Amino acid sequence: MTFKARWMSIVVAMLALALGSIFATPASAQTQTSAAAQALCNGYEYCWFTWGPIRAGDCTMEEAKWTLYRDGRAYFEARIISSDSNDAWLMWPEALDTSGIVLGAIHHGGDPKFVRGTVKNEWRWWFDSGSFDARFFDRVDSMRLKSHC
Repeated sequence: MTFKARWMSIVVAMLALALGSIFATPASAQTQTSAAAQALCNGYEYCWFTWGPIRAGDCTMEEAKWTLYRDGRAYFEARIISSDSNDAWLMWPEALDTSGIVLGAIHHGGDPKFVRGTVKNEWRWWFDSGSFDARFFDRVDSMRLKSHC
């Protein structure tokens, strides 16, 4: 393949990726979204999972990061915003194995739902903590965040 042909194939591939992101349908109000991140926990004392921007209804979450520790502790941080007032971000984090099977939920006080209110058009940091069944730590391959706003 010539240099020009290679260059053109790269440009076409980049265009296809760009167009795909332009025409991706954002979540509408009252729609639950799900986003996944992958890491390897086996053999480590902790592992972390990060996500790009996640949108649900009028809300956006950026820089989301869950850190899981071998002893069952879990810590979360993200920035959230909403274009509407009186919104709240609801999130249900789950740990998955290599086959995508749910190992268990991350929870706090037994509740698998995490909630944080938003301020209209103002970015806010969200810090939270939870726990999970430490017995499945070495089997964790990915995490999924189910979200609603």
